[in-house]
Amino acid sequence: MNWLLRNRWMFVPVLLLSLTVTIGVVTVLSAVVGHPLGAEPQYSAKAAAWDEERAQRAQNEKLRWVVTPEVRSEGAHRVLAIRVEDKHGARIDAERVEVECIPVRAAEARRVVTMARLEPGSYEGAFDSPLGGQWEFRVTVTDDGVRYTDEVRRPLPPAGAGVNHG
Repeated sequence: MNWLLRNRWMFVPVLLLSLTVTIGVVTVLSAVVGHPLGAEPQYSAKAAAWDEERAQRAQNEKLRWVVTPEVRSEGAHRVLAIRVEDKHGARIDAERVEVECIPVRAAEARRVVTMARLEPGSYEGAFDSPLGGQWEFRVTVTDDGVRYTDEVRRPLPPAGAGVNHG
């Protein structure tokens, strides 16, 4: 026993390695517990359809439409207003506008909102979510067989944090 006390320095590497492993395990667990590892659903199908994605991006560049979102929050109730214009600022009266609303920190809580037409080029929809933080809005506009997509990010306050316009 006396020998162990005199040579206690040999336990320092063991202690440091144990501490390193513990910190690594805690870090990984805190990152993945409660969150699926694959936040993007059907990512393999999306990756396999890369040519279609590239063609859609080329179509978006050709059209050069502008999608302007505005999000209002009243507690957990979110109202999303979208304005769709062409590259000259003329409003586009689209047949269908859908928005996939994705909270970045909890992507599994995503939802799709079909927008209602208020007037030509102006659409509105609502959804309920108490989650705040950074949100990604993936907009799909369909008009006369032409499809346009766009993605925007906006911060939203958590439910109960007051009203947000922007």
